[in-house]
Amino acid sequence: MDRIKTPFCVPEEFDLIRTGKGYTMKGWDFRSEDIALALRDNRMLNPAYELASNKCPWNCFFCFTEDPNNPLGLKKKLEGELTLDERLNLIDQSKILGAKSINIIGAGEPTIDEHFWEIVEHIHKLDMTPIVYTEGSLKLTDPSFASRLYNAGATIVLKVNSLKNRDYQNSVVRGGKERVVPLRVDYFEKRNEALKILKAVGFNNHDPTRLAFDTIICKENLAEIPMIHRHARENNIFVLFVNYLPSGRSAIPLQNAITRNENYTIFNELAKIDREEYGLVHRSIFPYAGGVPCSIRGLGLYVKIKGDAFDCPGETEALGNIKKESLANIWQKTRHIRENFDGGCLPRENFWKKFECKSSCEDCDKPK
Repeated sequence: MDRIKTPFCVPEEFDLIRTGKGYTMKGWDFRSEDIALALRDNRMLNPAYELASNKCPWNCFFCFTEDPNNPLGLKKKLEGELTLDERLNLIDQSKILGAKSINIIGAGEPTIDEHFWEIVEHIHKLDMTPIVYTEGSLKLTDPSFASRLYNAGATIVLKVNSLKNRDYQNSVVRGGKERVVPLRVDYFEKRNEALKILKAVGFNNHDPTRLAFDTIICKENLAEIPMIHRHARENNIFVLFVNYLPSGRSAIPLQNAITRNENYTIFNELAKIDREEYGLVHRSIFPYAGGVPCSIRGLGLYVKIKGDAFDCPGETEALGNIKKESLANIWQKTRHIRENFDGGCLPRENFWKKFECKSSCEDCDKPK
């Protein structure tokens, strides 16, 4: 295909997708031409939706889908959650707008929702990739459950805050001593069991891979990040190395957040590892370490479980509610983002500005 000529700034990193080294995952495997055409034609590609109830037995202190006014309580079902018909209709509207994949990011733990299979298999039936973000320990230790997900064309994104520090990993999902977590499961052990099963089923035998880690970089696991990165590259696993978003529980200052300088340093280190050890040359400016640009902001929307729609998961000002207006109408409100698309993450920059930068901070002058 000849390169599409558009006025948009489409990062060349989109063309590194098929490397066999977990550079990106199925459902995010868009080439620069795909991005350019979608931008030109005002089409959606990769939305992120809360297609499951807010219920979750874990209580992560940084949960960006949880109401920050409920900092101590468990994640419970909310009044006014989207019905099954409303969720299926949202999926149908997304397909009409051009979506090729749907990120199922909650609101709670997707795999325990009573409508989970109807949602996943409906997305698959419409020839879109269901991307399931899951804690992994509750359902994916069952090989038959994992196999059914495999047959439904799903990509699995597993919560991995650490591969070696059991105490830290378990403390993350339990959310601290001040929270009540009735689930007495060794998350670290069960998550590792799920990881073995996902590999055995074959999720990481694809190019692009269908297995990913969701890893928030913070002070406790910063030193471990290169090891996780190498493990992922060597096992054909994609990693969403991210920072805190200024939404949900992480809308308040989190003392273990890394600084802007620490973020640039670790991203540059991972880019060096890729260049010298895996032959992958990319920039380190994007919101996901490993050089992957964002294809949600500008090419998708974020819809919460009660219907409010946002530019992306990092935003806090709703564009509208899908119970009151069509998804197409809300989609048109984000055209300005597509007109300035660069694969970057404005919410990440806003997080640093809000919680770290001062007017004279030299970091503010660093290139984005």
